[in-house]
Amino acid sequence: MAAGSKDGQKSPMIGAPARFSPLAGLVVVLVAIVLFAPGIGVLPPIDRDEARFVQATKQMHESGDYIDIRFQDEPRHKKPVGIYWLQAVATAPFGGADAPIWAYRIPSFIGAVLAALATWFAGLALFGPRAAFAGALLMSSTILLTVEARLAKTDAVLAALTIFAIAVLARAWMEGRETSGAGRNLAPPPATPLALPLTLGFWAALGLGILVKGPIILMVVGLTLLLLLIASRSPAVLLRLRPLSGLALMLLIAVPWFIAIGIRSDWTFFTAAIGQDMLGKVASAQEAHGAPPGTYVALFFATAWPLAPFTLLAAPFIVGVWKRPAVFFALAWLVPSWLVFEAVPTKLPHYVLPLYPALALMSAAALEEGMLLAGKAWRYLAGFLLASVPIVIAIGAIALPLWLEKRLPAGTDLAGIGAAVLGVIGARAIARGREESALLAATVAAALIYLAAFQFGFPTLSAIRVSEHAAAAAHEDAVCDDPQIASAGYSEPSLVFFAGTDTRLTDGKGAADFLSGEGCQVALVEARQESAFQDAAANENLALSAGREVSGFNYSRGKAVTLRVYRRSAEAER
Repeated sequence: MAAGSKDGQKSPMIGAPARFSPLAGLVVVLVAIVLFAPGIGVLPPIDRDEARFVQATKQMHESGDYIDIRFQDEPRHKKPVGIYWLQAVATAPFGGADAPIWAYRIPSFIGAVLAALATWFAGLALFGPRAAFAGALLMSSTILLTVEARLAKTDAVLAALTIFAIAVLARAWMEGRETSGAGRNLAPPPATPLALPLTLGFWAALGLGILVKGPIILMVVGLTLLLLLIASRSPAVLLRLRPLSGLALMLLIAVPWFIAIGIRSDWTFFTAAIGQDMLGKVASAQEAHGAPPGTYVALFFATAWPLAPFTLLAAPFIVGVWKRPAVFFALAWLVPSWLVFEAVPTKLPHYVLPLYPALALMSAAALEEGMLLAGKAWRYLAGFLLASVPIVIAIGAIALPLWLEKRLPAGTDLAGIGAAVLGVIGARAIARGREESALLAATVAAALIYLAAFQFGFPTLSAIRVSEHAAAAAHEDAVCDDPQIASAGYSEPSLVFFAGTDTRLTDGKGAADFLSGEGCQVALVEARQESAFQDAAANENLALSAGREVSGFNYSRGKAVTLRVYRRSAEAER
């Protein structure tokens, strides 16, 4: 990459209009596929969020109702319908309600790939082709994006839509800009509108983003735009986006379903989605996810690996040339929304995912210009961050199967050790000032560590597949092909996905009452509910037949779990 540059003296590639390079975009896509694909088809449904999303989509297929969103009989009105529609389309060719879990993950996988591609597109507008390519590699490799690529929920798709909208906004801010002349760095761009496909894409992305996760995309894009308008003292950047026709398109995409669900739910959807979920998270921590301000900064060094060490090295560039139009745009993208997320009491790591590309692109631009921290202590710290994460994950990927099942899945050790070695090689490259080599080593290390964790390690653990094994045991011990199933003391959403929408989630007494009813019934009783179940069965003079036992580890609660299958005895059946 280019040698260092002084403030105000720009590399020709930085901030200049970039020629579209299909080959570079293709490489970004291929790298993203390599990073995101491992584990998609073999990971079980992850409790609790993913399992709730896929079960709600499964019920849409079963009921034929694609307007209302439900988990069993409970309305699921925390999020809009967009992701459920995408999952329904993805699963329809593969059996609809009977589709395998990987089919539900197709929208998230594609969304993550498009998020990487949109990062590259934004980088072309802001920092030029080489920095755009490096920034897209950094974004693709981050732990947070690769995790979301494998989960059938909203966040990878929302990231793709948000980053694409921001990329078009970046084009509106940078295209045709004059960057020469002191004091005019943040002057407004020309007021001529962008190409119609770009502006339509911008507003369509906003409309789709609202359907996927409500107003979050409007906040991120809106705060970025607001800061640009204030800094340039001109509405030019907004006018370039054809706001009147664009707003009409956005509303045309987003509003019809909201009207439909309002009518269907007697307008209680808005009470749940806005009053309870969104405003509830703003007012107080929800679902034990509260954390103080500064949490996202602390999490960044883990969830944004391997981006974080490069961002640390890029500090002189980010601080020193913040008035450059491209750097200011990236900061306008990053800082206001980050502060909002830090201020909100409810915190989850994926909330800040759409902001990571701003850091990835600024870090890549700093590497391009050579404006990096030069002190040995800082470089050793960056190297330590680069090496430590793959080492820790490799140890975890190897130790977890040994702890849970006293075995090591084939390939986990080789992939994990390879990732750790590459992390150390990358750390040495940073210490010696060879950041390009460090970036390459980090990208390959990321591919190996995700292979070790998501393909070879975690999915092969029988202990974590409690729901799958319990549902299979219930069907095998039943005296009919399609039994009714109740579960006492174990209520993870993935059990409903495997056992069926009508699965009753109850306690020990409720399971005994369930078995005393009519029909072909089977109860799964968790060990902690065994006493209450047996007492209730005795009180009802219920003759029981004990079946298979399923033991495993409930990672959602961090506890071992044991389930026993029960049904009425053969004498009682007669």
